[in-house]
Amino acid sequence: MKRSRDVEIDENVDFETLVQSKQLVRGLAEAGYERPSPIQLQAIPLGRLGIDLIAQAKSGTGKTVVFSVIALESIRSDVNKPQVLVIAPTREIAVQIRDVLRNIGRHIPGFQCEAFIGGLSVRADAKKAPKCQVVIGTPGRLIQLMTEKILDTSEIRLLVLDEADRLMSEVFTKQIQYVYRRLPKRKQCIAFSATFSDDLLKLLDTLMDKPQTVRLTTKVPELEEVQQYYKAIQIGEIENPFKRKLTEYKAKFEAAAEILGKIPFHQCMIFINSVPRAIELSKWLTEMGWMSGYISGGLSQEQRLDVMGQMRDFKLRVLVCSDLIARGIDIDRVNLVINIEYPRDKDTYMHRVGRTGRFGTSGIAVNLIGPEDKQFMESLKNEGVHIMPLPENVSYSEFRKILSDNEEEMLKRHYAKRQEQKDKRPRFTTLDKKLLATPKKPANQTKTTSTTNSQQDKEIPHCIQPDNQLYSGQWHMPHPTHTSMPSFPLPFIQPSPSPLQYSHQYVPPPIVAPSFPPMHSKNHNNHFIPPDLWF
Repeated sequence: MKRSRDVEIDENVDFETLVQSKQLVRGLAEAGYERPSPIQLQAIPLGRLGIDLIAQAKSGTGKTVVFSVIALESIRSDVNKPQVLVIAPTREIAVQIRDVLRNIGRHIPGFQCEAFIGGLSVRADAKKAPKCQVVIGTPGRLIQLMTEKILDTSEIRLLVLDEADRLMSEVFTKQIQYVYRRLPKRKQCIAFSATFSDDLLKLLDTLMDKPQTVRLTTKVPELEEVQQYYKAIQIGEIENPFKRKLTEYKAKFEAAAEILGKIPFHQCMIFINSVPRAIELSKWLTEMGWMSGYISGGLSQEQRLDVMGQMRDFKLRVLVCSDLIARGIDIDRVNLVINIEYPRDKDTYMHRVGRTGRFGTSGIAVNLIGPEDKQFMESLKNEGVHIMPLPENVSYSEFRKILSDNEEEMLKRHYAKRQEQKDKRPRFTTLDKKLLATPKKPANQTKTTSTTNSQQDKEIPHCIQPDNQLYSGQWHMPHPTHTSMPSFPLPFIQPSPSPLQYSHQYVPPPIVAPSFPPMHSKNHNNHFIPPDLWF
């Protein structure tokens, strides 16, 4: 059956790649949810990261399953209190949500959820409320249960607003705000709606912390600030398809390392379709001196949050990832994207490349093209995507100029953010106060002199601007600490070498091919075939 784009199923992705709990995967399969729809494919990974989320999707696209999966993945079995609160505008929607949760969560041990709606006995609700982990209700009944202290909200970690355009209307706005104020401060908030007006977004902004937005649109925006290149990978004629694929991976890994050494960048994201190869590439790049990590659907929520935290804190320079997690990830210092493999469609490709060139800054995307990738690249060109061949003699200074176009604005924005965080902390320690203490003035000192000194004292704190040098024109990027770091120059460490070749001060070491495991195949010729390469 042909489906519209917003509910079209991707035959190459299933819920096992999105969901950690095997019991939940089993429940989804028994309920008829075998493969995720586009809204589920994009929103579930973001919701599992623990970030605030705004998702726009019309009815019938599977949005209820999105927040149901996120809710079931977030509850803790050792906490016997309500942990998730879902607010619905009508009783019918509340009951429908409860049924979906019970249906897909049937195999989760000890899982309980209840719908609290008007028109039913409050006494019955008082018996059910303490035992359930997920609470679904309408605003009026939830307020009644909170006012009578029947509903304990001290452990609520996730708030879901279904049909947010209706919940944030004049009818319910005050009630939603009342419920929100009685929830813990540290919580995740998710809102779903078919439409999001400017007024609605402003109201949601008061409830959320820098929310990510997922919208199913028919047009993928072109990326004007991203320079896109391709590099052809030659591997020769190899009859064995398994050995040919493995040789192609090795060649692409070496090419990626060469690009990292020759193109200046702040941070880089590398996309690859194979999870085992992503792990191998991340480890190998770290051994080469590029501090890198990987992120995929197989990691737990705590592990993914840790990796993303390291990336945002600049402890990692390179992030190797897959499409399932990369959608919507926003790291403003990423200005280089490398595609080890092409994705399955143009939309996903544009999402990948769109990880750089954020907020109007410039970025570079490099596609490593193997024999099987040429057809997809031609299709991109036919649809108007401008991809240029990567010069053989990569000019460091040329790419440095491309990435410097909007670098100053990005650094100003980054510094302002850091300064805002620093201003929230006490400016001086006890020792600072002693050193800056004003000495006692003589009694015969004039009033004018005292006033002048007082003004100078007030100006002292503003003269101390931490890390100002980091954002001057002579700023040097942090140097990787690994002992086997490549000796070629990292971005912004020293003046760039000659555009065509490195000088005697910049001698890149020979690139060592990644250490793949020994291979053996069915004909016992001592070649191992990785499971992800089986055809």
